[in-house]
Amino acid sequence: MKPERVLVIDDEEVICDACQLILSEQGCRVEQRLTGTAGLMAIEQGDFDVVLLDLKLPDIDGMEILKIVKKEKPGVGVIVMTGFSRIAIAVEAMKLGATDYLGKPFTDDELITAVKNAYVNTADRK
Repeated sequence: MKPERVLVIDDEEVICDACQLILSEQGCRVEQRLTGTAGLMAIEQGDFDVVLLDLKLPDIDGMEILKIVKKEKPGVGVIVMTGFSRIAIAVEAMKLGATDYLGKPFTDDELITAVKNAYVNTADRK
């Protein structure tokens, strides 16, 4: 069992492109959005298994997006990503329903493992 549809929401195009390349090689269909607003629209309109979510976006705070996703689509696994790794942020994100937390930069293996785990941990809620 593996995730089929993954959404990457990050304002850094290089991060989106890297995630898309790595996860596409694993058989995932990956979409990317560069703003929180565009990401929320994609979530509302799409059927994603996992969302990779940057916490620092130019228009909407990633924690707010996390709250909305977990309320509206509780069966979607959300992995929060940030270049500002702090334990307090990770703990808060997990309390809000994130399935995992990745500090940037992360390795290919860390990304793949996090996405697979997020899918397995939420697949039974779909």
